Amino acid sequence: MIIKKTSRLLLFLLLALGMSMGLSAQSQKIQKNNSFWIDLTTGVGSESCYDNGTIPYHYGGVAIPVGIGFTDEWKRCHIEFEGQYIRSLIVEPSGNNNAFDARLEFLYSCLKPSESRWHFWSGVNMEGYGEIKSIPVLQNASASFSSFGHIGVVEKLACDFGYTKDRSHHWMTAFFKLTLPIAGVVSRPDFMYVHDPMNTSVLASILSTNEKFFKIFPGATTDLGLTLNLRNGNRISLFYSWDYLTTGKKGAYRYDNAYHTVNLSFMFKL
Repeated sequence: MIIKKTSRLLLFLLLALGMSMGLSAQSQKIQKNNSFWIDLTTGVGSESCYDNGTIPYHYGGVAIPVGIGFTDEWKRCHIEFEGQYIRSLIVEPSGNNNAFDARLEFLYSCLKPSESRWHFWSGVNMEGYGEIKSIPVLQNASASFSSFGHIGVVEKLACDFGYTKDRSHHWMTAFFKLTLPIAGVVSRPDFMYVHDPMNTSVLASILSTNEKFFKIFPGATTDLGLTLNLRNGNRISLFYSWDYLTTGKKGAYRYDNAYHTVNLSFMFKL
């Protein structure tokens, strides 16, 4: 009886061990085919704006972006998502700008990674940007809400260097990325942006006077930087970003906004 129980227990342990080894092998297989990172980004720079409906000259200030997102790679495919909050302190005239940006992109590797240190990705993206600007000295135009939503193309070129002697690992990657919005929708305030004293709802006043229109090529974004590739799969990137949006209109409805920021990104591999 004891021998039978012992045999059953041994059989159970062997089955459990086999299942655990199978799950481990399956997990390793998934990890080899799929790499996933959590991305944290912060930076500092400047915002430059031209809004002819309120001020007939360029103005700007200090911008501080903070973002969180993820990166997913498998085979020759690359998906990246980032949500970003940008706080800007406008210097002259005094005010502030609170902006929110969400970006999702899909890239495909046009060069096989194993054949060259050079990498080239091409793909598409979707992006939404909105800002709430407050400049008290402008009185009836002291607050405004602007938003852009667009789809576009993304091109990225990268080069690996700093290889180990056995070329099993490269420590550095230099990269340049161009994001070009193709078409989108813009919502912008008109002259009497803001507060009508007869209307008790400030939000209703802001949104009711916004004009909405379709826009071709509403801007561009460029990223240029370096990535440190750690042996544990984590990455640290330092890059300069220029992010530009425009209504493309002339006269009083002209609006241009550009961020110039130096960013530090931490990618934690899971």
